[in-house]
Amino acid sequence: MQKEDKIDLEAEKRILKDISVKMLVDQTTDVDKEMQYVAEDAILIPPNSQPIEGAGAIRQVVNQMVKTAKIVSMGKRDRGPSRVEIASSGDLAYDWGKFQIVSQGPEGPVEEKGYYVTLYKKIDGQWKFMGQIWNNIT
Repeated sequence: MQKEDKIDLEAEKRILKDISVKMLVDQTTDVDKEMQYVAEDAILIPPNSQPIEGAGAIRQVVNQMVKTAKIVSMGKRDRGPSRVEIASSGDLAYDWGKFQIVSQGPEGPVEEKGYYVTLYKKIDGQWKFMGQIWNNIT
């Protein structure tokens, strides 16, 4: 009988929370840095819009956001997801939480807030962003 490796789910949750904060709160203009967490077949499902499929298409969206959005605030650094859950297999996970973005519009600050769900998969030993859906409640 083969001995199974025990997965430290709490340690894995901390890793995922850190990735979530880096992607959602610590937004930078370094698109390559953001994209290192995105799987090739990832998908974004924005509110009132068609799905954005694949890392290439997501990269284009992120590049456009970096060029045009004047982000004032992405929320508190310590916010992170409200909940992180990992399958007992240790290779699939999701998180969900609240977000708040303040950007500079032509007539002053514009605030968006809502909730999101993010899916992750462990690929070659690394957690990768597989997809996200969110809503706006403002």
